[in-house]
Amino acid sequence: MHHLSLLSLAVLAGVSTASPSGCGKDIPSKFPSPGESKTLKLPGSDREYQLFIPANYDQTKPTALYFSFHGASRDMHEEESLSQFSNPLFNPNGIAIYPNSKNGYWLSNPSANTSRPNDLDFTNDLLIHMEEKLCIDTSRVYAAGKSNGGGFTGVIACNATVGSRFAAFAAVSGAWYNTDDIPGVGPCAPAKREEGYPFLEFHGTIDTTAPIDGNTKEHPKLPVIDILEGWAERNGCGAGAKWAKNETVFQQPLVKHATWNCAGKTDIVQHYREGENGHCWPSTVGNDDYERLASQCPLGKYVFNATEYIFDFFGQYQLNK
Repeated sequence: MHHLSLLSLAVLAGVSTASPSGCGKDIPSKFPSPGESKTLKLPGSDREYQLFIPANYDQTKPTALYFSFHGASRDMHEEESLSQFSNPLFNPNGIAIYPNSKNGYWLSNPSANTSRPNDLDFTNDLLIHMEEKLCIDTSRVYAAGKSNGGGFTGVIACNATVGSRFAAFAAVSGAWYNTDDIPGVGPCAPAKREEGYPFLEFHGTIDTTAPIDGNTKEHPKLPVIDILEGWAERNGCGAGAKWAKNETVFQQPLVKHATWNCAGKTDIVQHYREGENGHCWPSTVGNDDYERLASQCPLGKYVFNATEYIFDFFGQYQLNK
């Protein structure tokens, strides 16, 4: 059968698919050994991903799963190095997965390949595959990404079929495009759920790739505040809701932390505004971003680790199942 599988067809139809549990099964021989990561191909497709299984993986214990999506023109290997989701200092107990895009770009980016099965189909199929092969806690599946990959986490959350399977979302230096007219994406229409859609975004004030206040180029990027207020509204805050608090967490460089409380859900939308930082994944030890984009990120490293904050945020949320 053509790779537009029954699972992908379910996405097209807008229906969810039940996934058999991989709990109690041995790790497939093609998968990495616990404590290691490995490049794999999704069966029945030409799509690749990098998979990390923690050293203490127990095939009888439901385990959290963390997706980490690379930036535009980057790949899964760079994203593993950048986000550090395979680093037990940040993620001692969870499985990390780094999907690879079709052509270097994810849905929402105007350069992305939108043909079906598209990135949403791939994400859904990949999650189902993980749940079939490994002992995944289906209430603790999370999505994060850098730049275009961060924007794609929003695309996932906005999709009623795929987004409803993820407990929380995080974007670092998100590239926020208007998706209304993009084939296979369209306007943001998440599924209704009582847990809401926890959303965390980090952004540097001197980011020139995805400017914090947006831009008006041929393919405009939206201001970050529009994205945050959009998720606040979807979480029950109402249109144009102001943050509940906006605190200084570091003085030099200046880092502000804004949070929204919506419909009884405290801090469900959060934002870190990074002074003197550009299009870089904040890290106290530096990383490829600080080397490759040195002119944008002149400090060489930052005063906090975004990865640490992401895992703290994700740890507060799970789906009611």
